Amino acid sequence: MVSATTLGTFKNGDCVNLIQTCSNCTYSNITSVIYPNSSVALSNAEMSKAGTYYSYSFCDTDLNGIYLVTGFGDPDASTETWTYDFEITPNGQVASIGSAIFYIGLLIVLVVFLVGCVTLFMENDHLLAKVGFLGLGYLLLIAITFIAWNMAVDFMTSAPFVVAMFRILFFVMIAGTFPLLIGAFAYYFFMLFKIKEIERLMGKGFTMDEARRRTR
Repeated sequence: MVSATTLGTFKNGDCVNLIQTCSNCTYSNITSVIYPNSSVALSNAEMSKAGTYYSYSFCDTDLNGIYLVTGFGDPDASTETWTYDFEITPNGQVASIGSAIFYIGLLIVLVVFLVGCVTLFMENDHLLAKVGFLGLGYLLLIAITFIAWNMAVDFMTSAPFVVAMFRILFFVMIAGTFPLLIGAFAYYFFMLFKIKEIERLMGKGFTMDEARRRTR
């Protein structure tokens, strides 16, 4: 009987074709499939035979982690057991150090740009520039939550709450883009009106402080 130590990595929710090869077996059946939490997902299942190839389609893959598969067959009329495992991840890929470095580097760059936008927004007195930095900062926040969501999906498979939290936060910020856009334009036109009113009062002889106090 030929058996691998691992079947590979598959995507959450996809069916996994459990296989076994035996050149001189009359049967090869699955004893059990064990969930990552050690509970039993499947027991005593008959595999389909096609020549020397035995297979079983296992579709109950909603939990992320490593599944253990055990089975038995009858090579040379004697009973032998076999064991291997497979892994389920959210995207069907194994998180690597390279992808972690990429995510962290991108996140750091986005955070630096966000801090720069906030600083320029606070220090800039030009109205249109302030509105522009506000919008750019919000877009950077959306990008940061998206990266954080993907990092949680790839590296925090045992903490689905964190994944769901970043996912909800990302979609909430996407939904808030249009109201923010409307609010930014409203703020821009309001401030234009206020500036014109201040200039009008100063033209009548009021000081800038007095004109600001009156428009406030």
